[in-house]
Amino acid sequence: MKKYHLLILCLFTALMAWGNDSTYTAYKIKAQFIGGYLYPHDKSIIEPLTKGPMLGGEVAFEWGADGSKDWHKDFNNPDVGLALQVIDLGNPDVAGQMIGVYPYVSIPMVKNDIVSFNAKIGGGLGFATQPCDVAAAMADPRSIKQKAGDYNFAIGGPVNFAISAGVSLDVKVHKNLALTADIMYNHFSSASLAQPNGGLNMFNGYLGVKYLVNKGELKKEKGEIEDLTKQQNAESPNHQITESPLKRWSGEVIVSGGAKKLYYQDTQYFGCASLNLEGYYHTCRQHRIGIGFDLFFDDAYQQTVAPDANGTYSWTNEFTKFKRTCTPDNNIANKLRLGFNIANELTIGKVGIFAHVGIYLYDPVKNMEPGDKALDALNGKGEPIKKGLFYGYDIQDEDGWNYFRIGVKYHITPHFLVNVSFKTHLQKVEFAEFGVGYSF
Repeated sequence: MKKYHLLILCLFTALMAWGNDSTYTAYKIKAQFIGGYLYPHDKSIIEPLTKGPMLGGEVAFEWGADGSKDWHKDFNNPDVGLALQVIDLGNPDVAGQMIGVYPYVSIPMVKNDIVSFNAKIGGGLGFATQPCDVAAAMADPRSIKQKAGDYNFAIGGPVNFAISAGVSLDVKVHKNLALTADIMYNHFSSASLAQPNGGLNMFNGYLGVKYLVNKGELKKEKGEIEDLTKQQNAESPNHQITESPLKRWSGEVIVSGGAKKLYYQDTQYFGCASLNLEGYYHTCRQHRIGIGFDLFFDDAYQQTVAPDANGTYSWTNEFTKFKRTCTPDNNIANKLRLGFNIANELTIGKVGIFAHVGIYLYDPVKNMEPGDKALDALNGKGEPIKKGLFYGYDIQDEDGWNYFRIGVKYHITPHFLVNVSFKTHLQKVEFAEFGVGYSF
């Protein structure tokens, strides 16, 4: 699923669009019907939840950009919205409903007086009405696969993170009314702050109406501002007005931290942290690409196996009951990973929306997964696991050689920023992190 996040960001930057509408609508109120389906990315625990179609509704309030800021014009005068949605997950007895609250930006790619075709991205919080009954699930002696149809192993807690991305179409049928249609991908996950954390991936269609109020004229376009600047410079040669040149190169250092639960039968939280050093090239004012290094710390890689009196290793429940990583000792080296990443970032004023794709250069965990095979090798029943930089893997049994990071950053000042991001292995979130950084 994370490949779609990167693709959407690339589309945003490649299709910046054109327009000929000299007006804007300051405020818009939207109401839509939602229908869709749940994608079973993990067939053992998600597929049992897909009993029927997902139906719901959304209402949103939007603010229209008036062209007064550079980023308004950079993105063809987008709309910024705040939405409230309720989606029935198609299995009310087990999964219940998901209530989402999220801000978003809708960027026109094709726009005229009648039609606006937009790229839309947002993120916020989701509230599950029926998360997993962890106590009952733990008391049930069956395996997860056997009892997945009776418990919501996709969502482990009531509060979740939400990501929404897709395209929308507005067709004006009256000066104050437009018909709307969206195609959206919605993701809900606790980001391992609660377990179980299978996550929900939805593909939804939206149909509705939008009421337009308080229409006005856009501020002067860039070309008109440049002409006015030249005229003012000619009239006042001693007080020249110039545009700031585009800064082509920049760098950032970001320190982040978070916490996670490893398994639904555990109560312990483990600390996580990262140090990111990134260098960027600005292709234009609204986009930049970069390369960088990440140092990760994950305290969840505690000792999971221990020897008995005969020297035979077996699983221990001292720290976790999760039998995925065969870790023979509690060593700091097992908790560190070093990665190299390629970054793609969309810049909207003071906000940056980013996606990183990385590979591990140092990863001691890879030779401890899958856990059963690593445990057999430790007891002399098989060959030790020795993986190279790239290797085939099953995401259900191991993290793999690559990682992804998606998130949002906000520049408080030109140099200081805050960010929230999610580190994942394919569709599985390792942890959510919150951080501060310095841009230079």
